[in-house]
Amino acid sequence: MTARLSQQEIDTYREKGYLVPDYRLPDALLERMLAAYERLLCDNAALGSDFLLGPHLENPGAQGVKGSNEWFGFATTPDLLDMAAQLIGDDIILWGTTIFGKPARQGKGTPWHQDSDYYPILPLETMTIWIALDDVTHDNGPMRFIPGSHRRRIQYSHHREEREDHTIFDVCDSEHFDESEAEDLIIRAGQVSCHDVYMIHGSGPNLTDRRRAAFVVRLMPATSHYDHALGRRTAAKNASHDYGCRPLFLVRGRDVCGKNDFTVGR
Repeated sequence: MTARLSQQEIDTYREKGYLVPDYRLPDALLERMLAAYERLLCDNAALGSDFLLGPHLENPGAQGVKGSNEWFGFATTPDLLDMAAQLIGDDIILWGTTIFGKPARQGKGTPWHQDSDYYPILPLETMTIWIALDDVTHDNGPMRFIPGSHRRRIQYSHHREEREDHTIFDVCDSEHFDESEAEDLIIRAGQVSCHDVYMIHGSGPNLTDRRRAAFVVRLMPATSHYDHALGRRTAAKNASHDYGCRPLFLVRGRDVCGKNDFTVGR
């Protein structure tokens, strides 16, 4: 297993919109993440564990998560950035992290959606690295992808469904995809997946006796502009996400765009 993607893996990402590389975190690193997750849950006991935003930030955002710099270290693991550079270029900005906890027997589902419906990034180019902290099976709420749904590079229409059993409320309109084509992300703890911002994806609830936690890292090419002003204008729809106040971190290369503000949220 290597952090260097093969050309076939890169081609798969371009064609399908997602990729499970032939890579797994070192056991020692995974153990550190799991221990850090237990501490994070204790530090944020008043919050639900389904959806914790910004664990890499020591200053709590709108959701109030008490994070730590340890998660920043996990998010910028050299192996992960090496793979990301092959997909989005050598100039990379870390602009967000999330932990989806999917607790046993009550883990919420995530409806079909595109991440592109939310993000104030112009032009809209970013990727997600999804790191399994637990084994993901067909019955504990795996992420599901509609392969190829990213290819047209457009944001499809969504509607709003505010439901207690969902982690987010914007739902992609069903005419834009065929659910029968969905592919489940079945991976072991320590494996990762990468997916494109235009990918239509979602997940079911976790009704099993096994937790299905994952650490999610959001990376954008520094050729794009994270527009905090746009994030503030659209904040009402997703207030807890802090899109207008997100701190940006240049983790590789230089700010090619020249417009990104690295002082916001610090």
